[in-house]
Formats: sequence, structure tokens, C-alpha cells
Amino acid sequence: MEITEKDYALWLFNVEGIGNASADKLLCGGLSCRDVYQMSSKELSKILSQKQVLSIERSRHNWDFEREKKKLKEKGIQFISRIDPIFPEKLKNIPNAPFAIYVKGRLPDPGVPAVSIVGARMCSDYGRMMARQFGRDLAMAGVQVISGMARGVDGIAQNAALSVGGTSFGVLGCGVDICYPPENKEIYDSLVINGGIISEYPPGMEPIANFFPMRNRIISALSDVLLVVEARKKSGTQITVDTALEQGREVFAVPGRASDRLSDGCNFLISQGAGVAISAEDVLDRLWTIKGERSSSHSSDTKAGEAMKDGCFEDLDPELLETEMRELTIEEEILGILDIIPVSTSFILEELYKKGKEIPVPVLMSTLMELTYSGKIAQNGAYYRKIA
Repeated sequence: MEITEKDYALWLFNVEGIGNASADKLLCGGLSCRDVYQMSSKELSKILSQKQVLSIERSRHNWDFEREKKKLKEKGIQFISRIDPIFPEKLKNIPNAPFAIYVKGRLPDPGVPAVSIVGARMCSDYGRMMARQFGRDLAMAGVQVISGMARGVDGIAQNAALSVGGTSFGVLGCGVDICYPPENKEIYDSLVINGGIISEYPPGMEPIANFFPMRNRIISALSDVLLVVEARKKSGTQITVDTALEQGREVFAVPGRASDRLSDGCNFLISQGAGVAISAEDVLDRLWTIKGERSSSHSSDTKAGEAMKDGCFEDLDPELLETEMRELTIEEEILGILDIIPVSTSFILEELYKKGKEIPVPVLMSTLMELTYSGKIAQNGAYYRKIA
């Protein structure tokens, strides 16, 4: 069997006492995982503690590359380390970034918007209703729903997303081959097919209390927006909120009655500046704004715009110039408004109005239908998005 760098990464990730920080210390100087495996104890002792060096020596003696690779394959589990090109970009630069993750199913699509929905395990009827509503509506709009598959809000939102044919991902505080809590087995099985199960803990690792706060940073990191449906003021949900803010993620909260203790956390977050989420459209509108902000921060004026400003047309593509000069059709205007983040018809009408295009709703709907039939856009419930 040929041993690859990925195999060496799996070995290093499973050495007892070598965590994310130690792996970073070993690899940040340009060493590969193979290099670490082949280093002498004397060389290792310049970087690691004596206890860690001894742990590496034992692991090298006991590790069977072929056996470990076969075990993962038989369980349908992928091992994805930071050296792997498919490792999520969103996880690379967060505080205490995981060196690697295990995945059953698949990873979230980086080109599709994602929202993490979290909240109380012992939620109220109101919390259950709102978790279902947001999980369902966001999934129908084509948004990936991410959560911890926990009892209460997490599992309810994910189940609702899956029930309408949506995509969802569960981040666990145990191995990906263990369903926790056991009563969410149906959700677990559906996630493997219509999304994925993700964990930084190796297969077979049973859930431990202090694993759950750690996994919360992955839940928030994989999302564009974190939505808190229902939570007490002091709860585990606040840990996820803190990690989301530390990572620069947007936080939204569903408001509740001032007398409901389970809404204290959400009402407090709103008072501190979190976005108010009354419906999925509130979150979708913000996703659209985030997308626009990211696009504008990475792009300047169009090539045609620059050429016109400078009065230089000789290097400009004639077809591009013609597109800039002529008036766009309604279809082209709509395609210019739409992106991968789904938006409602009212949003499209508002954007057209800003461009000086006032069209009747029936005309808009027929145009959207034609664009859908032609395969240029996709409809998700009452929302529309461009097909990449």
C-alpha cells in the first residue's frame, strides 16, 4: 500500500496528546505530516514536550496505516485535514481551527448560503413552532441549514429542513458514527443522505460534556448567519453566539415575550444589536446584503465603466461595450438582480423599481416562469435564485 500525505495526516491527528495547537506548531514551519512521522525524537523534542514525543514514538510503533484507512472506508467516513483541497475554507482561519474533521455524507457547498439554527433543548411550543418555520422556509429557499442535531430547536429545525427536501448538516460532539441523542436517529440517517454529519472527534468517540461547547465553533463557522430561535440568557447557546461574533458572523434572534424565560436570551441579544428575525425573509435579505458586500469588497468598477471614465475604448471588447451602452431587457435586469442567494418576488420588484423599471406583477411572474423553464433560474417555494 502506498502511504500518502493524507494517511500521515490521519496518523498525526490520532496521536494522543497532539491537539490543534501542537499540530500547528509542527506544521507551520513548512514540515509535512510525513516529515513529522520520520523525525527523530531529538528533533521532535525541540518543538514538543517530552510526554508528546513519547506519545508519537508509541503511535508510530502501533499505527497500522492500511487497517485505519480500511476502518474508515467500511464505515463510509471521510477524513479531511487542512492539507486537503476540499477542507472548508470557512474553518481554516477561525480561532483554534480544527486540524481535521471526519465527515459522513458530504460537506456544505461553499457556493450556497448557509444558516446555523440553534436554541434551547427544552424549548417551548412557541420555540418548536418557530424552529420548524425557519428550518422549512430557509430550506425551501435553497439555504443550507446547519446545527448540532441536539434535542429541541436544533433537531426540530433540521428535521423541518429535511422534510421539504432541503439540505442540512449536523455537527456532533462525538464520533460521526454515533447518533447522539439516540432519539434523533431518523434525522441522523436523513442527514447522511441529504447533507452530512461532521465532527472533529474520531469514530467511536462517545459524547462528553466538554466536547459540545467546542463543536459550537464549527457550527457557527460553517454558516453565513447564526439564528437563535429560543434560549435562556445564560445557556450553551450563548457560547455559539460568542464564537459566531468572534468569527465575524452575523447573529439574528427570534423575539419572544418579555415574561418568557426561554426568550430572555433572544430578547437580550436583540437589545445588544442582533438582527430581529420575524420570518425567513429577514434572514434571506441579510444573506443577500452580505453577498453584495463581499462582492463589492473584492471587485472594482466594471471594465466598461473604467474605460468610459478614462475615455479609452480601444482595449474594450466590442461586445462588452455594446452590452453597457444598450438598454437591458426585463429578463436581463432580473438576471442581474438574482444570485445564488434566493430572493422573493417583492425583493425583485423593489430592485427593479430602483432601476427605474416599473412592471406589473403578472408580467414579472410570467418572466420568472420563462426564465425558470429555460433553466436560467431556479424556483424554491416563493423564492428565486440564479443557477450557477
